[in-house]
Order: sequence, then structure tokens, then C-alpha cells
Amino acid sequence: MAFKVLPAEVSDIPDIVAVHQASWVNDPIIGRLMPDVDPKVKYDYDLGYYKNKFETKALSGSVMHKVVETETGKLVAFAKWKYPYSLTPEQQAEKARLDLNRSYPPGTNEQLYEQFFGRLDTLRKKYLDEEKDYFLHLLIVLPSYQRQGLGTMLIREGLAAADRDNARTYIEASPMGLGLYKKFGWKEIDDIVIDMRPHGGTGIASEKCLMREPGAGILETVEMV
Repeated sequence: MAFKVLPAEVSDIPDIVAVHQASWVNDPIIGRLMPDVDPKVKYDYDLGYYKNKFETKALSGSVMHKVVETETGKLVAFAKWKYPYSLTPEQQAEKARLDLNRSYPPGTNEQLYEQFFGRLDTLRKKYLDEEKDYFLHLLIVLPSYQRQGLGTMLIREGLAAADRDNARTYIEASPMGLGLYKKFGWKEIDDIVIDMRPHGGTGIASEKCLMREPGAGILETVEMV
């Protein structure tokens, strides 16, 4: 089966949401963020989230790609990169206003939400220079299409740009994706550790923060996974 990488468009949002929900449902952290939210409400919330990301690309350096089946055009994987960017004072004020207006649907585990994303924000402020670094913010593949090289295709797309700019690349990785990212030259620099038992989960869940120096790894020879 053949695939190709294309820029993602606003019209892709429903398909992106379908991939998003299928990819995260069993994640030990993300899967517990909205355990009691009505599925229709959650779907509408996720539609709004991605609509906002497309509308505010200029405020975050966002560059979005999709992988589609060449024959059918079906969207089966998606990546949201943040390329280096800088904002005017007016844009900074607008971004801060939008951040303050974020709200969660009824049934959201707000304590877990604040704990997890609060830790992510702290680490991003510590390690990520948004004016110089690239950031692979989101990489999702439909479960039935995993292990076919689609994640590799999307990673190469952004890393090629980062290497041309001689720029570092930051990422946050679940245990499932950690091995692949290390093949591309990312190195662990910190972690997020959460006791999931108070949130209806089991045991300790963790993610790793990684940084890749420009040119690390060998893009052309990393196995397609």
C-alpha cells in the first residue's frame, strides 16, 4: 500500500479528530483526561480544539502535515510541528487572551489535566526556545496503520527542515514512541511522572522529554516504522 505526506487543511479536521481519538483512547494519561465526558461532547470539543489550532497557526508557528493513502486519499496519520517563531507584542497579548479562555467540558478530570499539562508547560519553558527550536508537538497514527512507516515519514518531514536551519528539535514521548525517536537522534533530558491511581488509573505513568541536536541520527537510514 502506498502513502504520501501532504499539508493538512481545515477540511481535514473531522478525519484528524477520528485519528486523534483512536490513537489516544488507551494512553494511560491522555485516556484518563476526559473519562466521564459524553462522547458527542468530547467529539465537538476535539473539533473545536483543532479548528482553533488551524485558525491560530500564526501565533504558534504551527505546521501541520498528514499522511494519506495514495489510492483512496484516506487520512491515516497526522503531525503538528511548531517551527521557530516570534510574536509582536500585539500577538503575544492575543495568545495570552486565548490561553486564559480555555475551558473543559463537564466530566473532565481537571486535576489530572492541570497536573499533566502544568508539568509540560514547566518543562517547555525550561528547555524550549520557541524562537530557535523546532518542536514536534503531536504525532498520531491510526492504530490499524501503525508499524507501516507513517510516523517515520512525518518525522523526516520536520527534521529535514530543522537540519537545514541547523536547529535543535524538542519532543515529549510516550514509552511507545521512545525507541523510534532515539533512532532519529533524540536524547532524554527530563521526564513527566504521574501517579495515576488517584485518577482512576493503575500505577505510575510517565513520558520523556527529549532534545535532538541538528544533524543527529541518520534520516535516510532509520527504519520505516
